[in-house]
Amino acid sequence: MDRAGIIVDQMGEYSKVKLVRHTACGNCGACQLGDEQKDIMLIAKNTVCAQKGDMVEVSMATNSVLSAAFIMYVIPLVGLLVGLLIGQMFFSGNDILTAFMGIGVMAFTFFMIKLNEKKFLKNDKYTAQVLRILQSEHDGIIPLG
Repeated sequence: MDRAGIIVDQMGEYSKVKLVRHTACGNCGACQLGDEQKDIMLIAKNTVCAQKGDMVEVSMATNSVLSAAFIMYVIPLVGLLVGLLIGQMFFSGNDILTAFMGIGVMAFTFFMIKLNEKKFLKNDKYTAQVLRILQSEHDGIIPLG
């Protein structure tokens, strides 16, 4: 995944980057940048010494993006299903308690993911990288090719 973004804040060797809406996005709504025009912010390791206001190219390996999506979406979904099965075993006939058990186990999986967030952030596999400066706030445009 390679995207253009603008550095909005410096945090030591990391930068907070606001991703630029890609022209191919249109209004499909498949991501946070759909109809609502929300900005996506991410933290990226800045190894090219880009400064606040610079437009940069940010990259993260596709398998890392898929792995992170699996952790954030599939694991809690599996937790929900396991919770529903456990709830059905213990509370058969009481759908409300079964639903609460499923939601409770799913909430627990989100909590465990949140507890391990710092470990994920320390792992460069899950950290975007600033590859190069596309346009410096102080210079002209640098060609893409």
